[in-house]
Amino acid sequence: MQLITFANLWIDGAWRANVAVEIDGAGRIARTMTSPSVAEQSGAEQSSAGRSASYVPGLTLPGLADAHCHAFQRLLPAWTQRARVSSEDFWAWREAMYTAAAQIGYEDLEAIAARCYLDLLRGGYTGVAEFLYLHRLARGSKTVLDADAAIAGAAARTGIRLTLLPTLYQHSNFGQTAPTPGQARFVRTTDQFLKDWSELARRYPPDGHTVLGVAFHSLRAVDAQTIASVAAQLAGNGRCAVTHIHVAEQPAEVAACRLHYGSSPVALLAERGLLGKQWALVHGIHTTAAELDQIAASGATLVLCPTTEADLGDGCADAAHYLDAAGRLAIGSDSNIGCNAYAELRQLEWALRLLRGRRNVLASSGQPAVADRLYRAVLAGGWHAVGRPAPAPALAASEPGRADFVTFDSSEGDWPQLPPEYYLSAIVFGSPAPLARHVMVGGRWVIRDGRHAREAEIDARYRAALERLKLPLQSALNASISR
Repeated sequence: MQLITFANLWIDGAWRANVAVEIDGAGRIARTMTSPSVAEQSGAEQSSAGRSASYVPGLTLPGLADAHCHAFQRLLPAWTQRARVSSEDFWAWREAMYTAAAQIGYEDLEAIAARCYLDLLRGGYTGVAEFLYLHRLARGSKTVLDADAAIAGAAARTGIRLTLLPTLYQHSNFGQTAPTPGQARFVRTTDQFLKDWSELARRYPPDGHTVLGVAFHSLRAVDAQTIASVAAQLAGNGRCAVTHIHVAEQPAEVAACRLHYGSSPVALLAERGLLGKQWALVHGIHTTAAELDQIAASGATLVLCPTTEADLGDGCADAAHYLDAAGRLAIGSDSNIGCNAYAELRQLEWALRLLRGRRNVLASSGQPAVADRLYRAVLAGGWHAVGRPAPAPALAASEPGRADFVTFDSSEGDWPQLPPEYYLSAIVFGSPAPLARHVMVGGRWVIRDGRHAREAEIDARYRAALERLKLPLQSALNASISR
């Protein structure tokens, strides 16, 4: 049992000073109570040498869940910011992504994912859902299922909580169109996918550190009948925690879905009984108000990835309407061009300001502070989307919560000079990309005083992977232009 006093702790929407948290051996919050002020706690922040290990200055909040991540894409941002065709869009970026995916081996994926997950921890996340359509990385192997092990190894190395989403990917477009050469590495038959999923259920038991769910890449990549059949089979065994799918990311996708099925993607899922509390719909950008109402009413989660959606030119979902409809909301880092939860919240609000020509779009009559409303929404929605309860501390909790905390120091957002009701606004809007000074996952410090115990190793492996990939990636991208 450990007792830690937090100088400023967010509890159920309010900041409380000098809160003592008792954490049991399983990393759960056993008790939370206000702590008497002592000399150490009343002054300015101290150096680590002059601070008790049981006292944490700064602003501390429950960690957030990254509900949508493709870790291998962490290597892509710099490679995709030079125009390779006369008019670039999402589809051009996708070809570059396929090129990168074709170069990655097991060691590369583990190294890139570890760097990505370390960045996510610093950016305020303590859990991640890995939407994994890579499955066999050994060159020429059709038998060794190993991509999951690289991801699980990276999660273990960094200490982040992992929800693994093996992803079914079969076609290049509606009508069961054959996959392109760039998609071949992602493809599996339905029988093979179900066998693989059973193997993953064996590798990652329910009492372990990894939550297991399932993902369908999209209605383009898997036909609706197959989605319904596989989802029903996995739901029947009780091990599948959550079900995720990309939906309505691009106008062309929505138009093609209407042409093939006679319905938009969201409407089709609703018609087939494929919306519910276990489902998470990623993007949902090109949706109508009525479709957003359908998602909200079903209890499904809408997962928005604002920095990636901006980078790819996807557009922006009507999050204001969705939140007003009491929809469950989560955020994701997606391509990992940004790995900061608070920057995602800021980008979501800013995108809507540009679209609507006004400010504080996501405020409500009940909550005028945009940052507070968004943080509270994605705290609950994000952890639901990754199949875990939210790590929300309370002064009188009926059940023990998980001890997942992120702490920001006084350099982030000038919050010490503001009233407490402005603290979250300072973190979200007053700091370009706030980095956590301390991060606790399950009662264990994984980042302390800005450092991770394995940071040097993680960074070295990541840099080595980038060096290995540089020439083949450059050659492959140049060849794709010449074609």
